[in-house]
Amino acid sequence: MLPRPAPHRAFGAVRLSITVFLAVHVFISAWLVATVEGTYTEGKPAPAEVHSLVAIDKDQTMIDVEIKKATSLFLYTLARDADASVPVENNGTDASSDDASSDARDDETNDASQTDRAWLDIGRQSVNVALVLMVLGEALMLTSLRWRHHVRSLGFLAVIAAFTIVFPACYMLELTGGADEGEDRTASNTPGANLETVTFVHTNASSGVSLTWLGFELEADFSGYDLGLVVPENRTTVAQQVPEPGSKDASSYIAFESSFNVQLGKNLDSLLVLPFMWYLMPAFPVGQSTKSFAGDEEE
Repeated sequence: MLPRPAPHRAFGAVRLSITVFLAVHVFISAWLVATVEGTYTEGKPAPAEVHSLVAIDKDQTMIDVEIKKATSLFLYTLARDADASVPVENNGTDASSDDASSDARDDETNDASQTDRAWLDIGRQSVNVALVLMVLGEALMLTSLRWRHHVRSLGFLAVIAAFTIVFPACYMLELTGGADEGEDRTASNTPGANLETVTFVHTNASSGVSLTWLGFELEADFSGYDLGLVVPENRTTVAQQVPEPGSKDASSYIAFESSFNVQLGKNLDSLLVLPFMWYLMPAFPVGQSTKSFAGDEEE
């Protein structure tokens, strides 16, 4: 192990300059990068692939979407009936009730959208506050404050927690609309479920989370029978029971696999340099530098 150098007055200015540089460098870079890889494995849309890249920085969210082998997906959207649903008998009373329910759902959707936008704002504010605390903690090392080492360590840990826990959690809460942990929202948030999920019956959704370097990966599968591919007179039957294999209605089966990978920006690794900098450029113990200055003046 390398011997630790003796404290020097110039180390304080160097440490503060490096800390400010890294804080600004991280602040202006992408804070979180998310990639979505989706593939239709069965059904008429197969083998279409959807690739999406999401980069979030201090100001905005940038999204890039690419669809490969899109011919089958395009033909699928043309062939299916987007208005397909299980036939329901409606009368005048039911219609008015449905209108009221629809208005209530619209209000809930608008409220949820406002809540979703607030989650990411909270995440950005937490990162900004943590970066300021980290810089202030290093600036306190130039003073004779007794607990300055602890304040600096807490500021550094606050930044790490903000980038690795708080900000990714806020992003996930925005995607799920702040849903409770016990509520299963896999089907509604699966990319394959964007095609009128209310018209899918006998659905099956599963998901799993695994940790990666500076991030995590979510794998999700979605499958079901699309009533939009079923002739109107058979939709009620398909909704009640699974079609027999080989039948015409069985061709309405759709399966989709996706992986959602969330990673911190590559520039965030530079923050790990700070603990090594503290070791190689140590600060004076509390009171030592002050006493040395007083001794110099007396001489």
